Amino acid sequence: MEWWQEQILEEYKQYLHEKKMQDYACQCERIAPHVIHGAQIMQDGNQWCCILGDLPTGIVGFGDTPEKACAEFDRVWREGK
Repeated sequence: MEWWQEQILEEYKQYLHEKKMQDYACQCERIAPHVIHGAQIMQDGNQWCCILGDLPTGIVGFGDTPEKACAEFDRVWREGK
């Protein structure tokens, strides 16, 4: 095999690996509790809130960004309060 063919093959392998990692990340996001259960994301003062149900009985996550609020919601969902 020529050196340039080997280079192309290595680049293609790297591309496939990156694509698999992106697909995995997307799949993880799709199965996150806040996505599956349709939690609402809204701003609450200077923070963001991800909530399912009502305060104080609902499941809630707060954070400085929507992403952090969703991550906190998912943590609470999995681990409890």
